[in-house]
Amino acid sequence: MAGRLDGTRIAAATKGQGGSRRPALPAGRRVLFLKRPPPLPGLLLVCRCFRFLVRLVRCRRFALPLPAARSGPAAVLVLGTVALVVAVAAPAAAQEDVPLFRVNENTTVSDVGFRFSSTQTFSADELAAQIATEGPTFLDKVYRALPLLSTAPHPFAPLELQRDVVRLRQFYQQNGFLHPEISYAGTVLDTSANVIDVVFSIEEGPPLIIQDVTFLGPDSTSYAGRQFTGEIRESWNDFRDSRSFRLGERYTQVNRTRIESGVLEGLKNRGFAFARTGSTVDIDSVANTADLRYFIDAGPRARIDSIQVVGNESVSRSVVLRELPFQEGDWFSAEELAAGQRELFGLQLFRVALAQVPEGQPRDSTVTVRYQVREARLRYLTAEGGYSRALGLTGQGTWTHRNFLGGARELSLSFVANTGYGARVGTDRVAPERLFRATASVRQPYLFTTKLSAVASVFAEIESNPQLDPSDRFLDTNAGEIGLSTTAIYEIFPYRTASLSYELARSLQFRLNTVEAAASPDSTPAAPASASVRERDAFNKSILTASATLGRADDYVSPSRGVLVRPFVQAGLNVPLQSGTEYLKAGGRLTGYQPLTDRISVAGRLRGGRVWPYGRSRRVLEAPLGAGVSADAFSRYENRFDPVYYYAGGASDVRGWSERLAGPKTARRIIFERGTPSADTSYVYEAVGGRAKVSLSAEARMPFPGLGENWGTAAFLDAGQVWYGERPLTAEQARAAAPDQFALSNFRYGAGLGLRYRTPVGFLRLDLAYKLNPDFEDLRDPKAVYQYDRCRAAGSGECSMPEASFWRRLRLHLSIGQSF
Repeated sequence: MAGRLDGTRIAAATKGQGGSRRPALPAGRRVLFLKRPPPLPGLLLVCRCFRFLVRLVRCRRFALPLPAARSGPAAVLVLGTVALVVAVAAPAAAQEDVPLFRVNENTTVSDVGFRFSSTQTFSADELAAQIATEGPTFLDKVYRALPLLSTAPHPFAPLELQRDVVRLRQFYQQNGFLHPEISYAGTVLDTSANVIDVVFSIEEGPPLIIQDVTFLGPDSTSYAGRQFTGEIRESWNDFRDSRSFRLGERYTQVNRTRIESGVLEGLKNRGFAFARTGSTVDIDSVANTADLRYFIDAGPRARIDSIQVVGNESVSRSVVLRELPFQEGDWFSAEELAAGQRELFGLQLFRVALAQVPEGQPRDSTVTVRYQVREARLRYLTAEGGYSRALGLTGQGTWTHRNFLGGARELSLSFVANTGYGARVGTDRVAPERLFRATASVRQPYLFTTKLSAVASVFAEIESNPQLDPSDRFLDTNAGEIGLSTTAIYEIFPYRTASLSYELARSLQFRLNTVEAAASPDSTPAAPASASVRERDAFNKSILTASATLGRADDYVSPSRGVLVRPFVQAGLNVPLQSGTEYLKAGGRLTGYQPLTDRISVAGRLRGGRVWPYGRSRRVLEAPLGAGVSADAFSRYENRFDPVYYYAGGASDVRGWSERLAGPKTARRIIFERGTPSADTSYVYEAVGGRAKVSLSAEARMPFPGLGENWGTAAFLDAGQVWYGERPLTAEQARAAAPDQFALSNFRYGAGLGLRYRTPVGFLRLDLAYKLNPDFEDLRDPKAVYQYDRCRAAGSGECSMPEASFWRRLRLHLSIGQSF
């Protein structure tokens, strides 16, 4: 017997459960066969006893003498009581194979599981995504175990349970299992708590194997490749061999559709704008084999004779046409048509940009394409604010003109304010970071080609940089800068670019040079015996930077497979002005991603670099003590190079340490508003940094059982070293100085576990890290270390070493985005 449904031919009747043969399905009809689960043993006995009594009373031809009519109800009652006692003797709190009439509207689902009789092809998560019945998640169970917390119940719907059986059966049939046996016979009902534990019992049966795959032409008899000649035919053969099923593999409806769509896409990318495809599958349900037939009507190869632009108002047609990777007269390509759509969206000028091939065109050697656009608002204003523990209250505002002076040019005026108000200064990081920056920038999206764009900016800023010496200026600001910058970006491939940027700026650094007279380590900052002198260091910055992003990955935003390389080279130049920071800096980052299973992957990162000062910068920074370079000159250049040097530590580097502090550091005392009644003192660690750095990270990324696809966990190990620091000036700086050479014994190691949650804006990441080999300062309070260093520097013989704290080995990192 044979039937046909949606291009599928079934060559034999399907065998039912228990070896019985089900009737063949009529064309276009589907019959639902449900296996009724057996009732409970006790309940079965009750039902059979009452059924026997009813038949006994109603039967007129029973051979044995019946009791009198008045004794009939008594007999029924006695036998019913006996049957009920037997039923009650069976456990009632947790009964397996409960019929659905024992549940009510208050029954809730306690769990949903799957039981496999033999093989298991799909994971529990894949199967759970196919059904409507839901149980409590792992997080729901945790909430219920905690006091004063509760979650919404998951009501049980018997009708949905039966529909889920149908859904699972259809899912298996679409994925190559023609005779799956699905039931809920293992379901358990707890009548005392009125909860049900749903268990689907699954017997997959033999898979459907691909026996033959054929590509035919529009007449359904000739070979499809005969429609092509020359290079097109060779290209078709390569494409066919790379996309077709492999004989002997399991047949799935998804792959069949994917191959058909791939064939159509491949033809349209080679100029066949009017190509048509179809497919059928002949299934032998006895032999469990499938023969695939693809029907291909390529039609004529067409060139683009007209490009229509509809919906543009202030944006000229020429701007739209220049963003397209093709022009009139080129061969049609659906891939280039979509690429043009992406380019138009990248201009940020349009809310809608749709690429179309208008219907109703004749199937000939020319084709008309159309871009339907809808412009966004040309001028808009954005504002945002927030709070950070390190930065305090923050705010940012931007005014943007999307089509400044035409040509899709974008003008932006922005202001950033990191006020420092409400910031919390910890014992293992520096003082509040304040920044006020104003920027005006112009972006040109098209420079000779759509792959090259440029941005030019002018900026001015003042900041309170905790790495520099404190000052008594407004809000403790100790640095300022004004200048201009330009950046050219070339898109090699999507998400892989090369850029060249240049910055020319005038920088100012302020400090309050205070010489204290006989101040003890615990002297009061409000009124010390001191003489304060304001000092200012003004210098030029001329910096050229070249960088690139190379490699290949399956997803460039959140990759799970691939390798990416990000090299860079930076130089502080003496052109066109004498630069106050003369150096060459080079480095890079190598990241790799490899899946181990469908949901478990590993990632690794290697990062490093080196700084080489030259000219006067090198002579000052490397001159020995007392060799003609004053301590003041050395201090100025050291401050200038603070943003140039390398550091280790932080949520995206060597976890377990605060930002920059996984390496050499020194304890500092910072006094704000010195000499006033409101003077404030903070003790923090300041990173020393170094001219060279190497860091490594390895991370295993795993799902969080029971919490769904958006939740994940991670286990990680980080390591890093910074070396080639500057020559020490004091005893405490000598102890905190960076090592002079690379050595594995000088690495800092951190390990831990993390929790991940995928949000619409990226991963929310929480990591708990443990310092495996902390240094002297890592386990001690900076105030105690500062006093200890001052005591040793004073030559006192009674300096007690600060006590170490175990809890300083732990560090909790909360951030957005993957670690790498």
